[in-house]
Amino acid sequence: MGYLRKDDILLVIIGPSGAGKSSVIEKLQKKGLVAVTPSWTTRPMRSEESVSAIEHHFVGKDEFRKKKDEGFFLETVQMFGLPYEYGLPKITKSKNSQVPLIMLRSILIPLLSKYYSNFTVYQIEDDEQKIKQRLLKREAAGHNMGTRLSDYEKEVASGRKIASRVFTNDSSIEGLSRLLEKAIKEDFKIII
Repeated sequence: MGYLRKDDILLVIIGPSGAGKSSVIEKLQKKGLVAVTPSWTTRPMRSEESVSAIEHHFVGKDEFRKKKDEGFFLETVQMFGLPYEYGLPKITKSKNSQVPLIMLRSILIPLLSKYYSNFTVYQIEDDEQKIKQRLLKREAAGHNMGTRLSDYEKEVASGRKIASRVFTNDSSIEGLSRLLEKAIKEDFKIII
């Protein structure tokens, strides 16, 4: 299938932890609208995630280091004061009329722009209290929250500066999915 060139189209989904990015991306992938390239991470999976998660590829530190040494990643980073590494892989070309997609955090957009120039950014947001409840639930399940909640307002504000569209997850994932589907069809001129 190959990889995107610098000027090929790309959709980037950003937003704070707990906003619903993963859930809505999964819906869009199942509809055949997007082709997701997962980021790689040494972060442990959460209880609601699986090895087959489409937005992240979970690996141990040794495998991550091996891929890094082989030059598999465009860039690697650590975020939020947590010990986990994240790797930005080359973005895979999509088949048919699917839009290539990657899920990132807003602070990683400058890294992405070193390699890709024709991307559109959508930000997913939710009410801060709802996000706080989701993140506290994750923390109770043993997942380190780091500084994610304290950086919520900063992350939302920085994302709004770079996003061409902002979506609020204030009803249901299905409703949010329909809104994104409509936007993707408009922005990428897709007829499915």
